[in-house]
Amino acid sequence: MTGNETTGSAGKTYGLSIKYTEGPVLAGLGYLNAKDESNVSNGDQRANAVLVYGGYDLGMAKVIAYFDSETKAAERMTVLGVKAIVPVTADLTVQAGVSRAKNVSGSAASNDDAVVTAVKAVYKLSKRTSVYGLGTIVNNEFALTKGILAPTTGDRIAGGIAAGVAHAF
Repeated sequence: MTGNETTGSAGKTYGLSIKYTEGPVLAGLGYLNAKDESNVSNGDQRANAVLVYGGYDLGMAKVIAYFDSETKAAERMTVLGVKAIVPVTADLTVQAGVSRAKNVSGSAASNDDAVVTAVKAVYKLSKRTSVYGLGTIVNNEFALTKGILAPTTGDRIAGGIAAGVAHAF
């Protein structure tokens, strides 16, 4: 179990997470709470998020499903997703996932949802260093403008690619 708390003149944030792994089973729960106490003139500045996930290692692939709920004042967004991680070789894995975000703008409007599809390949160069390539497509409902390069309202499809190097210290 891990926890973190930070304070400062701008506000207070704390989080807590717990993870269970036993054999092929993976499960976890996370919580984050933030409050901006320096900006109360703009209304309620509290926000929190809850993440619940579970997965199973099938041997040829790991399958993980997750649910995320984020609340800011009276606004609430939820995300439901699933992803698969497939080891192609000892050094190369391919990940594919899809998620559906509801009420992305925080309201209950019927046209602010999005579906995000992503494919990622990761190649290990060493025990702590890898290179990756990522492709993402965001399918917005009409009133939503989420995506890689900030699409304008009415742009239903936005996408992008990324490549990089990751190193664990």
